[in-house]
Amino acid sequence: MLFYLSLLDTEEEKSKFEQLYYQYSKLMYLCAWEILRDEQLAEDAVHEAFIKLTKYLKKIDEIKCNKTKRFVVIVVESAAKDIWRKEKRNSHETWEEVEREYHFTAEVNVSGITVIEEAILKLPFTYRQIFQLKYGWGYANREIADVLDMREGTIRQRLARGKKLLQELLEDAGVHMNG
Repeated sequence: MLFYLSLLDTEEEKSKFEQLYYQYSKLMYLCAWEILRDEQLAEDAVHEAFIKLTKYLKKIDEIKCNKTKRFVVIVVESAAKDIWRKEKRNSHETWEEVEREYHFTAEVNVSGITVIEEAILKLPFTYRQIFQLKYGWGYANREIADVLDMREGTIRQRLARGKKLLQELLEDAGVHMNG
């Protein structure tokens, strides 16, 4: 904890980070473990995620809300995925196989969500993360690229593919979009 706090400048940031840490560290570990299935690698993913979260504290208004929970999960999922990729040379499993098995939704309260929000939650992890950052948090493509450690072009491409898949999910749910 002291290491993370040393990365922050103001007492307000330190206090907010402490609240974030105590509220979500167990959830983050569970999420990382679900992807990596290894204690040490899951701890590494959580560590990387907390370092990244120190950069985005100013964008977090309320600690105990679904929006913040989803953001924290997205950051740790991304860190776990990066670690998985580095370790994959020792595995015969593909990312697509891991992604199919991984359906962690951050225990989102689904009462009162729109059909579109429900469809976004059904998107594969790769697209769901980007949609939540873009449309839930209002991040620009370059900010999303930074959070997820990807190129901006990859973000644009996944948004386009995700929109097409989202449209198919909505049509399956009986919602038809024009244009």
